[in-house]
Amino acid sequence: MPSVGEILSAERRRQGKSLTDVVDGTKIRSRLLDSLERGRYEDLPSPAYVKGYIQSYARYLEIPVEPLLQQFKKESEGIHGATSPADRYLSQIPTDALVPKRGQAHDIPRNVWIALAVVVVIVALLSCGIAQLFSRGGGANTTPQPTASGPSSGSPTASETVTTAPSDGGFKLRIAVRSGLASYVKVTLNGLEGYDGTLQGGESREFLVTDRAEITVAKPEAVVVTRDGAEITLPATPNAHLTLTATGE
Repeated sequence: MPSVGEILSAERRRQGKSLTDVVDGTKIRSRLLDSLERGRYEDLPSPAYVKGYIQSYARYLEIPVEPLLQQFKKESEGIHGATSPADRYLSQIPTDALVPKRGQAHDIPRNVWIALAVVVVIVALLSCGIAQLFSRGGGANTTPQPTASGPSSGSPTASETVTTAPSDGGFKLRIAVRSGLASYVKVTLNGLEGYDGTLQGGESREFLVTDRAEITVAKPEAVVVTRDGAEITLPATPNAHLTLTATGE
């Protein structure tokens, strides 16, 4: 009986698709797809990951998934008994989300803003003292300068504008994959990568968005996106892209 890799490779060629087409459609690296087609399971991560690759590959080719998973189970018995280099690498990856939970999200920013406020007050005091020295020395500036602690009138000074604290606005973003499906997902938060990889059925990721989130989903029909518990409708096209902000969609 042909191996899983041989079945996938033959079907891909029958459909006239290259390995690059499969990479674009599944977001799985070409090195991993090549190892899967060749049956080199020792070069792949743990069986749980390989099952996800097989599911994504089969759905991309629109062929039945379950027979391939059964065949893979027979082929992979005993291969992953010893820890492979890929498994050792994966074991070092933290399982916690890259973005802290809501209760922890503002600890550091608040401390930073307190320190920044102290620095601004010191700069304002120094500026006031220098201005008074120039006023006494040259007599050119006779307008009294407001102190850092006193109320200001008219338009605010630059230091007062900087010390305005940001609001604690934001929302909870949750991305979950429907049972029995899989999809590549990429999440960027405020320009920084929050997640980039393939999620399997039943898996989910949660993020606290304080400003802006950009989401790319390879298979929208397999993914549920919620904002503070309310479901967000994804575009129905493959590799759907969605941008959410703290002030609105």
